[in-house]
Amino acid sequence: MKSPVRVVAGITAGFSVWAVLWFAGTAAAQATFSDLSEGQPITHSGYLWLYIVLSATLSLLAGSVTALIARSSRVIAVWLFALIQQAFGVVAEMSYWNLMPVWYHLVFLSLIIPMTILGGWMAATIKHKSNRQNGNSKVAFHLDTV
Repeated sequence: MKSPVRVVAGITAGFSVWAVLWFAGTAAAQATFSDLSEGQPITHSGYLWLYIVLSATLSLLAGSVTALIARSSRVIAVWLFALIQQAFGVVAEMSYWNLMPVWYHLVFLSLIIPMTILGGWMAATIKHKSNRQNGNSKVAFHLDTV
């Protein structure tokens, strides 16, 4: 049975995980590197790649969390979450558009959906392998459904 409550809970949890860890990660980077400060242009490619890797990693994690909570509704939940996350990403990047080079925004935005979907697929694949080891051969997520 597909549960809309699980879909909403999964999306909410995925969004919360991504947002909390993003703010913590960027705060840690700003505390660690004195030349990084909120509202100031970032041109150093090392910092830009740090933010891209952080976002991609968090998208994997958030997609996994969404899939694990949504259970049987994981495909729809992960796709909805990825689209919502992309919309928020576009709005956020627009507010920082003049502070970073265009290539950064394009890479950042182009990774949100695929990394989120991959995270959901990875969570389902791990769950499927675990189920198989326990004698349950039910497939939880098919790559061709993503």
